[in-house]
Amino acid sequence: MKERELQEVTQHLDKLFEDLISEDITEEEFNYLSEELYKIQTRLRYEIEIENGIYYRNYFRF
Repeated sequence: MKERELQEVTQHLDKLFEDLISEDITEEEFNYLSEELYKIQTRLRYEIEIENGIYYRNYFRF
């Protein structure tokens, strides 16, 4: 579930970056629109890594 949400956020960021490159949006607009998405992306990556670490720690413990 979190992986899917991370994928959607990443796709949205990619689209914004493409818009910036093609000059459909300005750098200020990109920064404004992407700031919260980067925070969400970082949080999701962190949570996924924590969950994977806990899973493997428990897996190898037994």
